[in-house]
Amino acid sequence: MTLQVSQPRARAGSTVTAFLVVMLALVLRVAWVLLVPTKPVGDFAMYLESAAHLIKFGSFDAEYVFMPGYVFLLAGVQALGGGWLACKLVGAVAGSLAAGAVYGIAHRLWDSRATALVAGLLCALWPAGVAVASVTGTDMPAAALIAVGLYFLLRHSPTRPRLAAVLFGVFMGLATYVRAIALPLSALAILCFRASGLGWKAALRSTVLSCAVAVVLLSPWAVRNRLRYGETFVSDSHGGLTALVGANPNTDGRYSRSLNRIFHEVTGYTVLAEPHREADRAALSLAMSWMRFDPAFTLGLVLARAERLLVHERALLYWPLFRAGVLPEPALSLASRWRSRIEPVVDAFWLTTVAAAMAGLGMALARRRWLALTLVPFVLALAVLYAGMFAEQRYRVPITLLVFPFAAAGLHWLVRTARDIAHARRVSRAMRWEVGLALGLVVITFVGAPALAWTGDKLREHHRWAVQVCHVDGQARLCSWRRIGPRDDDGTLSVRGVWNGVGLAIPAAVPTRTREIAAETALDVPAGEYAIETSLDIAPFDGPASVPEGEFSLQIGADAPGATVPLASVAQATRESNTLPLRVAALHRGGKLSVRLRIAVPPGAPPTTLPGRLWVNEMAVVPMAR
Repeated sequence: MTLQVSQPRARAGSTVTAFLVVMLALVLRVAWVLLVPTKPVGDFAMYLESAAHLIKFGSFDAEYVFMPGYVFLLAGVQALGGGWLACKLVGAVAGSLAAGAVYGIAHRLWDSRATALVAGLLCALWPAGVAVASVTGTDMPAAALIAVGLYFLLRHSPTRPRLAAVLFGVFMGLATYVRAIALPLSALAILCFRASGLGWKAALRSTVLSCAVAVVLLSPWAVRNRLRYGETFVSDSHGGLTALVGANPNTDGRYSRSLNRIFHEVTGYTVLAEPHREADRAALSLAMSWMRFDPAFTLGLVLARAERLLVHERALLYWPLFRAGVLPEPALSLASRWRSRIEPVVDAFWLTTVAAAMAGLGMALARRRWLALTLVPFVLALAVLYAGMFAEQRYRVPITLLVFPFAAAGLHWLVRTARDIAHARRVSRAMRWEVGLALGLVVITFVGAPALAWTGDKLREHHRWAVQVCHVDGQARLCSWRRIGPRDDDGTLSVRGVWNGVGLAIPAAVPTRTREIAAETALDVPAGEYAIETSLDIAPFDGPASVPEGEFSLQIGADAPGATVPLASVAQATRESNTLPLRVAALHRGGKLSVRLRIAVPPGAPPTTLPGRLWVNEMAVVPMAR
């Protein structure tokens, strides 16, 4: 009799607690949206414009290559008369639903209302999560849908696996409509079904059902793509473009407008312009070639993207507060004055969450809580997909939601363990194992993360290369420049590229030896006599600045003497707001044609005021007339 009464009461109490968590999260986010007058800019403004275009013309604009779900949602809000404020409230609602899902996930994993409450409160009070609620972007809605889908999967998989599969498939399909990266996560449901007690065959059947439901839900989008592009697919048409941005050696995997020009010059396609599918495939092919160019540098880029994605929480404040144009005055001045106090709080919250999550993960491993551990592959899959291709700090939102249940478990376990150790005369072997494993994971994380970031920096520094557009016999090609020679630079990016040039850092003189910076590229051209035509300047350049008593040399072919230009001559041309033309000829006997750039500063040169870089601009390889 007691059991029959207590279970409904427990469920009712848990439901009330979850409702209060959701309401707290909603109140905080709505208050933030109302108090902080953010303006959508960049991609976020694009979503609003696309929704307006959809309402007016009944179709997406010609440059739209993204998933349609979020734009459909914004179009519905706008069709009902909502403006910016109403559209921003979508993020607030999504964030509050995410808090409820996190509460439910934690309750299912740990069977503890106290742990679930801590997890829900972590999500509701998450400072950066509250801040990004005012951003009209896809990150929070997609993350909320993934979290809700996982909640239903974990809740129903032990007793009603078919219902769990269907609900999970529905929400993963909806999440995919918002962010395409959600679709491959559907296959990980097999781990949850298996950990819930199903055999492998039954778990596989349920997973296939879940994936099928997601695909069926996405079938209207597949039909639209078939009619639009003549291809059947359920993803977006910018994955290759995203990978290209992430592989850009000139910016360490960050976006720059210079990349748009490189892509257009070399492929003939324009970013976001028709034909979308062909342009996307060309971008992916180019990105893969860059990734293969130097595997060590590519690994360094992966580590840089992982650091960008997972480490610095304060970067999440860029979009809702500190990006240019987001806040009007006087709100911008107020945010800037408080920035030095806000950012440490945000970082401290995240680092504390990570430490607690590692403790919770250690406890789960020690106690073999397999169902809880099934969340780890979801976190790893998201991290690997983003770090492997392209990462922005806001992409961590779904990862953070899945970290909160472990953090709550870790905090709860730490309190209980400290109490048990304080009251116990003897610490059990199991308790020692749990404490050791949890502490070990915390130490590994906080020592390993900086070590990996340092390793990534060193890999990029020692394998630095750059790319520019050059022309060979009138055809645009990519010239990929490797740093060669001694590597004693002082942290400066010795070789840097933009769409039409490559820049070499001008080294400072030292008393004992010649300092030099050199780079080399190789081009596939037939045997013959060629000339390289280019121009030189120094930028950025301060007029009164002086340069070392050094020289720049350009050599074409392995045996040709090349041409040498004093740095002072380049500086003088730059002072006159001009560039210094340079032409070098050589006989190429076959194979790859090597082109080498070199700046050398002799020992003992007098101290100078160093300017910027020496740039080799718009290089063209021209066959000599016979």
